[in-house]
Amino acid sequence: MKKLVASALAIALSIAVTASAEAKTVLRFATDVSRADTQGQGAEHFINLVSERSNGEIEIKFYPDSTLGNTPAIVSGTRGGTIDIGMVGAHALSGLSKDFAVLDLPFMFQDKAHAYRFLDGQGGQELFAGIESKGIVGLAFFENGFRNITNNRKPIETPDDVKGLKIRVPQSQVLVQTFEALGANPVPMAFGELYTAMETGAIDSQDHPMPALFSGKFYEVQKYLSLTNHAYTAVTVIINKKKFDKLSPEQQKLIKECAKEASTFQRELNAQSEQAMIDQMNTESGIVVNDNVKKELFAEKTKFIRDEYIKANGDHFVKLIDEARQ
Repeated sequence: MKKLVASALAIALSIAVTASAEAKTVLRFATDVSRADTQGQGAEHFINLVSERSNGEIEIKFYPDSTLGNTPAIVSGTRGGTIDIGMVGAHALSGLSKDFAVLDLPFMFQDKAHAYRFLDGQGGQELFAGIESKGIVGLAFFENGFRNITNNRKPIETPDDVKGLKIRVPQSQVLVQTFEALGANPVPMAFGELYTAMETGAIDSQDHPMPALFSGKFYEVQKYLSLTNHAYTAVTVIINKKKFDKLSPEQQKLIKECAKEASTFQRELNAQSEQAMIDQMNTESGIVVNDNVKKELFAEKTKFIRDEYIKANGDHFVKLIDEARQ
């Protein structure tokens, strides 16, 4: 009799464990940045929030450092479902929706607060709505920040200083057009290939916001950092739509709320860290930091790009950005 009871208990325990495992949702979260990057730290904050608030019912496994592929592979994988959640620069979605290209236009945002008002308001909601038909749901906008130029030639003060630079750019037609307008030779290249390309002299310049410049250690192979702030780079956290639709309404709400809270955390982390990053880069490598940039000359040289964008795509999102200025 005792053996029968023990056997029954073992079977019941096995069924309970199996049911618990089946009830648990496991999601794969991929990005091409490192854990040390503020984006990586924001992602881990999001993962911890989801685990805590779902009481462990949702487990998110993190794959940073291009473990599951570079940016295009992450976008493709998230659409196809081989990746559940992806974190990529907003420019990477402009191939799915041309509206995202508005974020790359030069000198569109006067400061970060301006960008947040647009991204967290009607503008951001409409941008994300435009990619749901592509199999992706937008969860939140993290940030990389304002882009600055580094190079090995000299400090950048006027557009003439950019002429002839072989500069790496992400897969963004707007950023390619921006640097062509300034007389540079833009070279689209994956983030993971950039350090070696600069180290070997294959390219002599790049533009990134401070956190990516710091975490990528690009200051080790660049001599000059010029604070051009020529474009603001938003970062998207996206989820496969089929996977998202399978979640309960409560789980969907939880994931979106945690993503938005993690977005605030990551942005604040950037604000707290950027000056310390500049100081540390200068101390470790002696990179020369230049804030004497004639931004009005750069804005004047590139303003036609905004006009061409409006002509090709309409002015709806440009107007929303302008309305968020105040």
